Amino acid sequence: MALGLGLIIAIILFKYKPTYVVSLCGEQIGYVSNATELQNKIQSEIIDMDGENIDFVTLDNMPKYELKLVEKSLTTNEDEIMLALKDDAKVMYKYYAVILNDETITYVDNIEEAEEAVEQIKEEHKDDTIQLDLAVTTNYTENIKEIGIQSVDIAKQEVEQKVDILIEEDEKTRLPSINGILLASLPVNGYVSSRFGNVSRIRSGAHTGTDIACAFGTKIKAVADGTVVFAQYNGSYGNLIKIDHGNGVETWYAHCNKLYSKVGDKISAGDIIAEVGMTGNTTGPHLHLEIRLNGIAINPQKYLYN
Repeated sequence: MALGLGLIIAIILFKYKPTYVVSLCGEQIGYVSNATELQNKIQSEIIDMDGENIDFVTLDNMPKYELKLVEKSLTTNEDEIMLALKDDAKVMYKYYAVILNDETITYVDNIEEAEEAVEQIKEEHKDDTIQLDLAVTTNYTENIKEIGIQSVDIAKQEVEQKVDILIEEDEKTRLPSINGILLASLPVNGYVSSRFGNVSRIRSGAHTGTDIACAFGTKIKAVADGTVVFAQYNGSYGNLIKIDHGNGVETWYAHCNKLYSKVGDKISAGDIIAEVGMTGNTTGPHLHLEIRLNGIAINPQKYLYN
């Protein structure tokens, strides 16, 4: 009887082999000869997966093993099993947001370099009047490809561009304005030689502008955006340019030597429109600057040269 039993076992082992049937969530996914080796491979290649931006990996469903006798011709498929498990794994990626004044500017993958760049930007602008609340925060996602990760160098450039915009906006808020019109540029550099409202024997009435003495030929800049509505000789004003800035605001530039702009020209603040001269009723080279609101002359020194 023992001989017969041994013969049966021999026949079985000749035709069959012990193999682990691997299933995932109740579905058979393959065969392996060594369950322990597969489990170790799962740990090293999936659970402990090492890769760019990977924070951790989880497998919500671990494989189950059942030892069976299968035909020796059956081949194991460990690689396919690993692929199926990797597809089932949840990979959590770590990335970093660069935030400026509560606004996310960009995302990077290196926190040390990002924090160094942030500190450099803070140092460069430590004496500016604007508020720069710069920070780097840690974030997580399962879909890293959907996050627009950039290099730290590119991210720094984007932050610096945003900072430049904030500085420009801050400077605009500090510039004077009349009826919503921003006076963004001084027309000339010089000293005030005659104030608004002054009375003198060379004038028929009170002074309707501010005189700024400066060298003959000094370039005159428009104080604000607008359109040239007058550009020619005009009696005691001499060569005169008038710019309409909208909202009832006009600026006049008198006693010019040369006029560089003509009627209809669209002007931006800081554009050169003329040069200082001595045309009209004047005793020396200077710019006579008038600001008019709804046709009425107002004191320029409430806004400029004060």
